[in-house]
Amino acid sequence: MHKLCLLAAFAALAISASAAGGDRTQTVTPGIDTMPPVITATSLPCGVREFTATELRNNPNPPKPTPGEKDQVESGIQRIRLALDPSATNVTLTLITTQTFPKDNPVFSCTFQVALKDASKPGSCVIEVLDWKNNLTQQQINIAAAAPAISVSSVNVGLVKVGNVGQGTVKITNNGDGPMILTNISLRTGSRFAITAGNNVPVNVAANGGSHDIAFSYTPTQASENGDDDLLTVETACGNVTCALSGKGGVSRIVVEDWNAGEVAADVQTCKPDPGLLIQNTGNVDLQITNLQVSDPKFTLSNPTVPALPFTIPAGGSQSVGQLCYKSSTLGSATATLTITSDATDNTDNVANLSASTSTGVEDEIGQIARVWFDVANSQIVFSQVQPSTVVTVVDLQGRVLASQVADGSTLRINAAAWSGVVMVSFTDESGVNSRTISVR
Repeated sequence: MHKLCLLAAFAALAISASAAGGDRTQTVTPGIDTMPPVITATSLPCGVREFTATELRNNPNPPKPTPGEKDQVESGIQRIRLALDPSATNVTLTLITTQTFPKDNPVFSCTFQVALKDASKPGSCVIEVLDWKNNLTQQQINIAAAAPAISVSSVNVGLVKVGNVGQGTVKITNNGDGPMILTNISLRTGSRFAITAGNNVPVNVAANGGSHDIAFSYTPTQASENGDDDLLTVETACGNVTCALSGKGGVSRIVVEDWNAGEVAADVQTCKPDPGLLIQNTGNVDLQITNLQVSDPKFTLSNPTVPALPFTIPAGGSQSVGQLCYKSSTLGSATATLTITSDATDNTDNVANLSASTSTGVEDEIGQIARVWFDVANSQIVFSQVQPSTVVTVVDLQGRVLASQVADGSTLRINAAAWSGVVMVSFTDESGVNSRTISVR
């Protein structure tokens, strides 16, 4: 009986195996290993997961010098890899503490990492850890994109009138499960755009949806009428994101033309032809007119103006504000200015220069009923108080007809730019046909 017990014990410790090269004896460790390896994980920045695989569950622990038949004796790690099916996407596996797993000198703990290849994209895989008793542990791993996510790729603050300030905000989000630190927040030029809040780096953004707001302003100038742009860049160790910023400056621009009334007979009123005084806004935002002031009472502007002050001229529009006239009993030249008060951004053309010359009128023999004179500034013969629908003629001293025109109102102008010397004019007023000589200079 004693011999039988010894033989049984020996059989438990060794097995004779037949191999191609002859008989070979393989040592078998007493005890059992039915438990798969244990995996623990820690999330690191930039889409890195650090794992520790262990085979440390001996029972009893430490094992007996000669384990019992049912003692739990860990066999050690045989292999760590990414599963072949399903295949890994955008991740790599790196062994940290050891590169080999011998059977005779088992490895009972190993640290390894799974990291995103491209931190701006998510990745996934299945980890396999196998021990020497072929106990297998599998773990599905999903890693979110580790680069920062920005709420918008571009922001256009639109049309902002010069003198005002446009505002905007972008949001940075950490969609990963690891820490994220914003290391730098900057603008490419920072001339018209400026960061007003959220740029005190470093900024820690919490994992799993934590966010951080960055506020900016846009302050246009007149040079911004054609538009401005800048680029906001947010930097992290895991990658950068950008947002294109743009805006346009609103400029209202006033344009008013000068007026020369020409040579006007004393005590006769002449007015700027239709549409009268015209103010233009050649800018891209509304222009508000608040006052119009003439410096010399010889020049008058319809009062009240039409439309009434204040009024608005839209971008690219114009507005006739009334009839601008000149009348004086004082002979000689007259000058004045018409100043327009407005909220124009570009106010360089808000003054109209006015001029005229007062001369004696050439009267017919009957007196003040009809007058005719030569307007030097405009090279025109001017008729006033002419009978409508009557013929006005101009002939030279040789009797050749230079002009013949039917009056369509009480005032008529005939172009005399091509003539020189003395001409004879004939016209009809309420008293009948009159003839006068005019010196065309």
